[in-house]
Amino acid sequence: MTRRVLPFAELRSDFTVAREELRAADRGAADVDRSELDRAARRMAMAENIAVFRGWPAAGIRGIAEASPHPAVPPSDDFERYPRRVAQAVELLLKSGVDGPYGLALGPDDYTGVIETAEHGGYPLFEHLRKILDGPMAWAPGVRGAVVMSLRGGDFLFESGQDLSVGYEHHDAEAVHLYLEETLSFRVATPEAAVALHR
Repeated sequence: MTRRVLPFAELRSDFTVAREELRAADRGAADVDRSELDRAARRMAMAENIAVFRGWPAAGIRGIAEASPHPAVPPSDDFERYPRRVAQAVELLLKSGVDGPYGLALGPDDYTGVIETAEHGGYPLFEHLRKILDGPMAWAPGVRGAVVMSLRGGDFLFESGQDLSVGYEHHDAEAVHLYLEETLSFRVATPEAAVALHR
């Protein structure tokens, strides 16, 4: 067997903070405008999610959904039928010898559909899904549809080299130009431990 060493990939997201806002923060203001920082952090989270679930070929990263040997389970636009699709995914995992508990990573549209849906009798759909999975559900921007995966541990390996940190780029009379940066590597150790639900 040939071992392949994965390099650490660097993610960076630039943002700017007005010098006036920094002075206000120094004076103890509670309403400092951190919207640029928030947007930069969201871009980093989205990039991480895309790398982990869909892959990042330029960095040599295969995503969970891409690596799975299982056929994708097509979800229904009728969210009342969603439990059947999730149960099919869990059955594929069980037939492959992959134990639970299982988790469900939901892309934004699927997450909204699941949260807003109640089954016959008013029972919340997300509670039914939790019983099928015996585990949690999470909103995961960057995911297409959804992914059911084992949470038994050891199947998906995320390595953080340099943890998320803030760096200084430059400043001018109006603003300070900063960036968020991290290095990471990700490896799917057990490809059969996940099933994608997407169209």
